[in-house]
This record gives sequence, structure tokens and C-alpha cells, in this order.
Amino acid sequence: MHRAIDEAIALKLESVQVFTKNQRQWSAPPMHEDQVQAWRHSLRSTGWKDAHARIVSHSSYLANLASPDDAQRARSMALQRDELERCERLGIAWCVMHPGAHLGSPRRPGTPNILRASPNTDELSGLKRIAACLDALHRDVPGYTTTMCLETTTGAGTNLGYDFAHLAMIRNLVRAPERVGMCLDTCHVVAAGYDMSTTSKAAAVLAEFDEVCGLENLRVMHVNDSVGVMGSRRDRHAHIGDGCCGDACFHAILNHRALRSIPMILETPKDDPGSRPWDLVNIDALERLRAKRSRPRRSASRGCTSTSLLMAFVAFVSAIAIASVIGCRAVDGVSSLPGRTGSIPAVVPQPTAIERVKLDDADQLRRSGDNEASLAMLQEVLALNPLLPEAFVGIGDVRFAQGRYKDAEPNYRRAAQLDPSDFQAQYGLGRSLQMLGRLHDAIGAYQRALVADPNSAEASLNMATAYLSLGNVRVAAQFAERAIAIDPRNGAAHVNLGVAYERLGRPAEAIRQYQAASELMPPTTQLLINLVNAYVADGRFPEAVNTAVALTRLSSVPETYERLGWAEFRAGNFDASSAAYRHAVVLDPQYWPAWNGIGVNALNRWLLSEKRDSVAGSEARRAFRASMSANPNQPKVLKLYTTYGL
Repeated sequence: MHRAIDEAIALKLESVQVFTKNQRQWSAPPMHEDQVQAWRHSLRSTGWKDAHARIVSHSSYLANLASPDDAQRARSMALQRDELERCERLGIAWCVMHPGAHLGSPRRPGTPNILRASPNTDELSGLKRIAACLDALHRDVPGYTTTMCLETTTGAGTNLGYDFAHLAMIRNLVRAPERVGMCLDTCHVVAAGYDMSTTSKAAAVLAEFDEVCGLENLRVMHVNDSVGVMGSRRDRHAHIGDGCCGDACFHAILNHRALRSIPMILETPKDDPGSRPWDLVNIDALERLRAKRSRPRRSASRGCTSTSLLMAFVAFVSAIAIASVIGCRAVDGVSSLPGRTGSIPAVVPQPTAIERVKLDDADQLRRSGDNEASLAMLQEVLALNPLLPEAFVGIGDVRFAQGRYKDAEPNYRRAAQLDPSDFQAQYGLGRSLQMLGRLHDAIGAYQRALVADPNSAEASLNMATAYLSLGNVRVAAQFAERAIAIDPRNGAAHVNLGVAYERLGRPAEAIRQYQAASELMPPTTQLLINLVNAYVADGRFPEAVNTAVALTRLSSVPETYERLGWAEFRAGNFDASSAAYRHAVVLDPQYWPAWNGIGVNALNRWLLSEKRDSVAGSEARRAFRASMSANPNQPKVLKLYTTYGL
């Protein structure tokens, strides 16, 4: 198998896909240690710093985790478990696998290849079985670093994975979605019915994948042309430019920023090209396509878009495995996009009576903490009504409750696309974006939420928080004031308004807001810290000290004693200040702000003694050294230290 890597190096390519065993047999002999060592030696010889992320394994074609037959499913799991063990031993990051076939009623010829077109309980059951199998595999191999990557399929027979929503649903159902990635095959996508024949359509398909599955979850790409026309469901790969994908398909993929670091594998035919390996021929075609604007043309003989294409890959047969090698030679819930027709309904669908019961039950399950049961029920609703915004909002709520904001965001976004006037969708999208640090995008979502419901105190409150984080204090104050006008008993809104007033240099007004908040909500450490700061800024030092004492009683941590020391210092109580600062460093010897407080107090005593108090001078020196040791990036402390010759 190591010869696959050697072949890649010889052809100056940068990624490899292998079968670690015969992909068409149920059993295989174990790997010998000499084979593993030869593999590792060849991998080291590549000089790739991220070698593990450039290696892809393709799982056996025989495994079917969607099978309704328990024995067949158990056999498939054993086969997949063996594959994962081999990948882990070889240090392979990505293991591509076909989702499987549900073996129930196949889709009728000519029906749209989208899950939402005709709800199919067989498909839903198959997707659930796949997710359950992945959960079992994850339990069997805890700590493994190899990621299983679900591959898009053409949808022939009862095969799942022809719709991006299938992959997203599986990943949503598993308990450890971070261990599940995805693989997009260009031939499979086009044969499944996604139209990538023009620049705009290709971009729309990639955008749809991003909305449904998330490009951040895409780990591998198979770059193949398709013998079959769009929607043919034929899994037959062609050389780049000789099939029906179209120039625009490959041009869009190879120039997409988010795909530049993803291994791209050629699985094109390997017949004899003559003087050059077919993989290099296909790479040259891809390189030409990447560098030019696509100009699709019709082929009368095939009735599909013909192309000349770009980028680079290799398939190589060794005694042990077939390897596909790609060379990247310095190549720099579903969306409402036109990649497929019928994505957005003319009228937003409403839940039926049965669906309403399921939605309410799912919400109750989430509120009781049973997130997985809630998620499974919401997926059932989507199988019945795949364009129902409320179901996507429900999934977003579950993921948000789990702290999985990256998984919540696309579900809220899908709901907002289906119904832009849905407050919960826009508000949930804003919350997720805010938690992900995308504050400008979050503000846009909150603005749309406020259009849907101008009387939402929470949306105005979160707008204030976002603007405070961005440093736009005046606008933050306006939204905090609006939140209080809507709900005068919203303690958090009073806190936000207090912060805004404090930053605007209006400490007396900030104090009034903090005091109002303390009457409306249980006291928190941050609220009391804010109140201490505002009292000091307003020159009300005794009140600052009293509040700081209450703060240390509420939370005995270094930060609270540091604030007490600071308040005592500003009040002129230097001995009490030093005592508070010393208590802080006893709690945490690395807490440098408290060391600075000790140093400043000691420095003042030393200077007031006209530098005769050697004990104070030594204490100042030790404190500033301890502070700089904990945090060397303090130019002001360094200046103090050098100015006074400490």
C-alpha cells in the first residue's frame, strides 16, 4: 500500500486515497507490522507537515449501515469497525463511506430527488439506522482520530445520500457529530439531479451544500466527471471534460476559497492514455479550467455539457490497495437557492394537527433536558413536512441548548430563509451568530427579528450586547433603553444600559441602572464589580468599599479581592488595600493585577519615606517582578520598575 504514496511523490501530487483492504470482500488478512512501517516510512518521505490530513481511506462497498436486517447491519458494522482500526493504525484522518441503502420502497423514476418531495418512511428509517450504527461505532472506538465521512450518492435503487439533507440529518442525529464529516462527489451530485452546468447554478449548489450540511464539515471531495446526464442516477465516472458535469462545475469548485485545503481525489478511469498517466492528463484539464472562465457547450453525441477541466489526482493499483492521489500543486435543515427547483414554497407550509402535536412534544422534551429524543422527533416532522420552518427552529433550539452553536446556526438560517418573517428563526439565528463571534451578522438577524416583532425586549437587549462588544456604546445605549421601555423589569437590560452609561462617562446614571438591576435580579459578581467601578468613577469611595466587601462575600476569588483592594486604595485606606491584594495572590499566586496593587502600595510607602523604607522598596520590587513573571506584556509596569530603579 505504501507504493501509492511513492507514486504520488513521483507525480508531484499531494493527497492520496486508498483502500486499506479488498473493498469487495467481507474478510481480509490483518496488516503486518512491516506493511505498517513501510507505509509510515513513505509518508515521512513526503515531507508533508499535515500528512495525516492528506490521506483518505475509502471504506468497503459491501457495508450497509442502513439495512433493516439486524444480522446484515451487524456484519456491516464489524466491517466498518475493522476499517477504522486500520485507519487509526496507519494515521489516516478521513474514512469515506457510502451511507447505505434502506432496501425498502425505491423512489419512482422521474420523481424529484429531494427528501422533501415525497416523504418516505423507509428513507427516514434508514437514516435513523445509519445514525444509530455510527453512535455504536463511536462507542466501540473511543478516542479514535479518524473521521468517518458520509459520501453523496446518485440515489440509484434505495441508496441514501442523494440529497444533501440526508447527510445533514444523519449528522444531526448522531451523539458525537464532530466525529462525522462529509465527502462530495461531483459525478454523484450531478447524476443525483443537482444542476451545475452554469456558473450561477454551480455556485448555487455549493451554497446549498453549505446551508444544509456546512462547508466546514466537508472533509474530502471526489472530482469526477459523469457519464450519465443530470438526474440519471448512473454512478459512472468519466474523464474530466468527457462527461456531463460541465466546465462550470469544476471551475466553481476549484476556485472556491473554502475548498482550497480539502483533499480532492480523482476516481476517473485508469485505462492506458498513451504517453502520460491519465491522472496527469485530467489534472492538466482541471488546471486549464481553474484558470479560465467556464464556457459550457452542448455535445450532440451525448446530450450533456462537455468540458475541458482542471486540477490533479492519481489512481494507482498496488498488491494491497487501490490508491487515488490528488495533486493540488499550489492551487491557491436546505437553502433557497436555484441549484434545484422548488426549494422555497410560494406559501409557507403550516404544521398539520399531527405535526403540531409532535412539535409540542419535541419542545417539551427539550425543556425537560431530553435533547436526543427531541431531535429525533423533530427529524420525523421534517420527514413529513421538509419545508416546515418551525421544525428547523426546533432543531436549532436543541443544538443551542447543547452549546453546539455551529450546528444550531444553519438550522435557524434555513428556517429564516423559508419564512423571513419568523421571529424565532431570526432571533435564534442572531443568538447563534453572536455566540460564534459573528457580531455584525448577528445584528442583521436581530434587526430582521425586530421587524417581525418590534416589541421583543430580548432582541433589543441582545442588540445592545452586540453593539457593546463592538464598542459602539451610543447605539448600545439606545437599544438597552428600548429594551427597558418594553420591559422595565428586565434586569439584564438595566445592566447593559449601566455599562453603556459608564463608558459614556455618565457614572451617576450608570449607578442608578445597576441599582435597579440589583432589585430585579439576584446579585451577580459582574453586577457588583460594575457597581464598584461606577462608584469609584463617581467619587463615592465609601460606597465603593462597602459594595466591594459585599462582592468578596458573594464570591471569594482573586478578582473580587483585587476590586476590594482597588476600592480601598482609591478611598485612601492603603493598609486595607494591601491586605486585600495580598489575599488575592494567596488565592492565585499568578494573578498579576493583584501583584501590581501590592507593588503600587509598597512603592507609595517607599517614596513617602524618601526611599528610606527598605522593606517597602523590597516588597515593591518583589511584587512587580512577580507580576511581570506572570504577564510579561505590561509596558506600564516595566516603566515604573525602571523609572524608580527597582
